Amino acid sequence: MNDYSPLSSLDVTNQCVVVCHLGLWDGPESPAWRAVKGTQDDVGLALAAVLQDRGVRRIDDFGGVCKTFLCDGEEYRHAPPRITGNAAVFSFTPKKRLAAEGLEMARVAVAAGYRLLVLTLQKHDKFGKVWTLCGILRHLTGDTMTYYEDTDSVVDDLKGSAEADRVVAVHVQTPGYEDCISRLADRVVTQEQYQHEVLLQHTT
Repeated sequence: MNDYSPLSSLDVTNQCVVVCHLGLWDGPESPAWRAVKGTQDDVGLALAAVLQDRGVRRIDDFGGVCKTFLCDGEEYRHAPPRITGNAAVFSFTPKKRLAAEGLEMARVAVAAGYRLLVLTLQKHDKFGKVWTLCGILRHLTGDTMTYYEDTDSVVDDLKGSAEADRVVAVHVQTPGYEDCISRLADRVVTQEQYQHEVLLQHTT
């Protein structure tokens, strides 16, 4: 599409969701990025269309979830393990960290085999994680989406929404936070169980 640009040239505000088409990524200046703006339905329609175009049926949150194998501590890996299936990385990344972290996240996500990278610049409320996911789910067609998330309140807010039936929400427990258990998750798994489910090297 001609509406993708390098990340450095995007008009990014806190009232948008940033998406990277990883199939167009081949370096920091790749025209692979879009800033999606508008109402919740505008954002949901645009993101649902690109998710469906890329065949994505699974969304992996970053921190506490796919970061466990995309990074070694706080360092992004050069050769992360490969994933199974068609999936997207989903992350809350504040605007002030977008330029540096977005590029590294795109690079490592491509290396692992992800199809898309979706970044919210807000964590909560309008343009936040649940707001964005609900907009996407409302406009998806076909099978339900599977979503892995480590924050129990995000899972519960999503599963308490009108779009709950469109998503299988899996709560990935972070070590040390075992007492923070989602009330509404479809499943609760450890980080090790999550990796076993999504990494190619663990399949038989």
